[in-house]
Amino acid sequence: MKRIALTAMAALTALAVAVAPASAETVQSVQKFAVKVKPSKAGTKKKPRAISLSANPFFESNDADLGREVQFATVNANVFFPKGGVYNGKYFPSCSSATVFQDEKLCPRGSQVGSAKGFGKGLGLEEEVVGKFFNQPGGKGTTLLVTGESPLIIREVVPATLTTLTGDPNYSYKLAFSVPRNLQSPAPGVIASVMKFDSTIPVQYVTRKGKKIPLLSSVSCPADGKWKFKYTADYTTTFDGAIASSQTVETSQACTK
Repeated sequence: MKRIALTAMAALTALAVAVAPASAETVQSVQKFAVKVKPSKAGTKKKPRAISLSANPFFESNDADLGREVQFATVNANVFFPKGGVYNGKYFPSCSSATVFQDEKLCPRGSQVGSAKGFGKGLGLEEEVVGKFFNQPGGKGTTLLVTGESPLIIREVVPATLTTLTGDPNYSYKLAFSVPRNLQSPAPGVIASVMKFDSTIPVQYVTRKGKKIPLLSSVSCPADGKWKFKYTADYTTTFDGAIASSQTVETSQACTK
């Protein structure tokens, strides 16, 4: 009887191990973040200077994780923009996230404010994606439309909320977003890393009361001659989206007055 009980206990233990979810792992791949503002000569509050912005959160490689059969995806991210920059989205045409998802062609002309090219990678999956950024109503953020065609058909929106930071010495805005679960895991058995997401917001204007207003503008250059940026991200290594680890990347671009 004792042997039967021990055998049954061993079987139950083995079953429990077999069905237990994979444990979270710290992401070992190193997050990078590149930005470029043009022109680097700042405007003033009286004469704002229109600027373009390129930003790319990327990994040079995720072999440090895939090599040990650990997949990871971004769950949440924040992009911090420097003092001296101004976002005038409240003056521009906008489009709701629901309309962007349904059919972006229904959005008002001028509401698409940027574009992107991305690349996702997991075990047995590599996919190029395209992004389109749309201004949210009231200029309160952006909606990113992500599409892919091969090997998977992908269509998803990622709303991002823009917050003005009044008391921060280095940053004027924070753009916060969460990645939908079906982008974290776009196929059964796959958790996809965002290897790059090279985004561009070009110089663009809207005319109000005879005055040209730029979407993005610079009004000052900090005393140290640097526009500071920061990117923070939370990552999951499991299919339930539980946060396993986080990384922060700080970078800057030289500017002149």
